Amino acid sequence: MTRTSVTLCADESRAAGEDPIGTAPHWAEVTVLELDVPVWAQLRSVDTWTPAQSAVFAALRGKVESSGAGFGLLMSAPLSPGAPLRVRHYVRGPGGYCRQDYAADLPQSEWARGLHDTLIEPARLRDWDALPAPERGADLHVCTHGTVDAACGRYGVPVHAALREAGERAWRTGHFGGHRFAATAVELPSGLLWAHLTPALAVQVARREVSPAEVAGHLRGFAGLSARAQVLDRALLVQHGWDWLTAQREAQVDGDLVTLTATVAGHTRTYCAAVTDAEPLLLPGSSHKPDRAPVRQYVLGEMEIHPAAPQALPLL
Repeated sequence: MTRTSVTLCADESRAAGEDPIGTAPHWAEVTVLELDVPVWAQLRSVDTWTPAQSAVFAALRGKVESSGAGFGLLMSAPLSPGAPLRVRHYVRGPGGYCRQDYAADLPQSEWARGLHDTLIEPARLRDWDALPAPERGADLHVCTHGTVDAACGRYGVPVHAALREAGERAWRTGHFGGHRFAATAVELPSGLLWAHLTPALAVQVARREVSPAEVAGHLRGFAGLSARAQVLDRALLVQHGWDWLTAQREAQVDGDLVTLTATVAGHTRTYCAAVTDAEPLLLPGSSHKPDRAPVRQYVLGEMEIHPAAPQALPLL
């Protein structure tokens, strides 16, 4: 039998020179469910959800519609397969997100309980065991979900393996969007999303062995901000260096005009710039569907700083 080759969407994205900035989702909080890989398919199978599981997602949709605040849901394989349900919850805070871990004597099939108690009714977290979170270092959630898109299996698996071999905290993670950016990863608590990582580059990024300027073309954006604000935020990360991630950043977007306010150690500065649309690219959204659609690209205009001051914030 002849095997049909698949053109990977990630290869087409790289070949087209796509700039991934502005493609990170906008999250106010993130819940990470530690689930064995076979359970990932159960969570994604809407037709098999119980009424209680469906009710959780209905409540989450209502929460987003009423507040406008999105949430992230990540599925990561636990270090010990078959372990009881464990949840990592990240809430937007200074310099990114704040992490809190919870454990319960519940089977993984109770994943909806973890979503409900972290994202809908946090008062119920008193019934969980709060666990100490690591004091330092990043969690790299690498999409390895090859059954959703072949690109994530092809490129994500070796990136995850390289990070683990290097001693970094890396998690084999289910689909979270952005197949064409494989290997793609969510870095927490910084809230950065990465695109087109290689095994070597992923380790360098995790250890901050490269400057932001060197990896700017691999940054999808900071999930704490909306798309156009992510474009301005990346420019400021390149300008200030990795210490920029310690700043509390908030942004307002009015049409194309982005106003980003950063606060560090009591010092506040506001940055304004127009972020306009560039000529879009026509790219497939999946390795398994040949249909192409316009992909938005951005152009950052001249930046203004208020109050006028030297370029560097007193970050340290």
